Amino acid sequence: MNPADYIANHAETQGREALANARATMERALAELDHYIARYEEVEDLKDKANVLNWTLNHLATYVAGNVRLDLIAGAQAELIRVDARR
Repeated sequence: MNPADYIANHAETQGREALANARATMERALAELDHYIARYEEVEDLKDKANVLNWTLNHLATYVAGNVRLDLIAGAQAELIRVDARR
């Protein structure tokens, strides 16, 4: 394998890993969302239902956005474009 092939392979691996990380984060977020759905169905008081919705919003806004690592996906994309331009 020549150096250019090694660099291209590394760039592809980074992209694959970034996508796998995003998928794992989304799977964990879906599992947590299922927990909130179950909790929503369990509670009877409207205020409690509103609280569950608030917890859900907080989880989606903070956990997913913070852990899906869009920066890794964007970095891998840029690296693939840079490597392709060198070929």
